[in-house]
Amino acid sequence: MSQELSQRCQEYVSQLFAREDAILSYVRQQTAERGLPQISLAPNEGKLLGLLVRLSGAARVVEVGTLAGYSGICIARALPDHGKLITIELSSLHAEVARSHFEYAGLADKVTVMQGAGVQVLPKLTKDAPYDLMFIDADKGNYHNYLAWAADNLKVGGAVVADNAFWGGNIFDPKSEDDHAMVAFNRALADHAGFDSTIIEVGDGIAVGVKTV
Repeated sequence: MSQELSQRCQEYVSQLFAREDAILSYVRQQTAERGLPQISLAPNEGKLLGLLVRLSGAARVVEVGTLAGYSGICIARALPDHGKLITIELSSLHAEVARSHFEYAGLADKVTVMQGAGVQVLPKLTKDAPYDLMFIDADKGNYHNYLAWAADNLKVGGAVVADNAFWGGNIFDPKSEDDHAMVAFNRALADHAGFDSTIIEVGDGIAVGVKTV
């Protein structure tokens, strides 16, 4: 498939299946107006994330990389009534903005925002393992650490999902530390004996691994 045709297909899916509603549009607008990085999931990526939560039957989800709460809203909406999302955000400003957005979306009772570095917060969650699904969209240099945590703390049949698997195409000609980190993460997930995995060609690439042992 040519790049032009691939783009047309992405736009077709977004317009037909993944139209942003008023709440998600508001979150995207506020992300820009408050000066946060404009790196939230695209609508079709958010749609896929929610579907993965539903398909896996996940009720207890951990997210690393909250930003303004866009992906967290997609996750929380897909949870059952008793479901819970714990989302981790390094920036105190981003965490504050995300909390206000979860409140605005009517999801505050389903979401706990924990402020801090992922590698420091995740060990605090192990006592309540196993979890059903983990979504990774944070500092690329620690993706391998987040994968290791997922391997130890997801239930068998649970899923690890990671954004930016294609990393803007830089995985094909890696130069920076983040480029090499994503190449290493993709290889580690592909070779991991505990996961059956692939990359879904949506947005910047969504890596998905189902824990098998």
